[in-house]
Amino acid sequence: MLTRVTINVLTPGRNGHRAQRVTARTLRDHMVMRCTVCMLTRIDHIGIACFDLDATVAFYEATYGFEVAHTEVNEEQGVREAMLRINGTSDGGSSYLQLLEPTREDSAVGKWLAKNGEGVHHIAFGTADVDADSEAIRDKGVRVLYDAPRSGSMGSRITFLHPKDCHGVLTEIVTSASASEDH
Repeated sequence: MLTRVTINVLTPGRNGHRAQRVTARTLRDHMVMRCTVCMLTRIDHIGIACFDLDATVAFYEATYGFEVAHTEVNEEQGVREAMLRINGTSDGGSSYLQLLEPTREDSAVGKWLAKNGEGVHHIAFGTADVDADSEAIRDKGVRVLYDAPRSGSMGSRITFLHPKDCHGVLTEIVTSASASEDH
């Protein structure tokens, strides 16, 4: 049984990073600290809202040479999407551009497009455990928009963080399908 753990954490300082000793008194405190230190492993994707998915895909293919890795319709979220793979990472994941076209005007992306026009809709960070990490983030006072993570693109599990708590950025937390199967 864990009664006390001390962890050295690097925190930003005026002249670079400095080591800070943090002590956990319970296993739960230790797990929250562990999640705090290493929770987000990569940028999973940047979500871009668009009016015409096919035309937007064609632009990214012709201009940058990106290729579509996956397409799907997410009825729950009211979007048709294409995932364009940018690169692979050492943790087995990849980084993507996620192009989103609303399938109905009352979807979150449809409402956002009507108000803001085309452009960056959200940023998504990859994590090994969306359940634990969203709880750790919630414990820090950030509003998590779903009570429990939902199904996302390519079999992933996702949740969103309120943009007003994230400096105006709608933020998604993603556990890829392969990482979800490991847990």
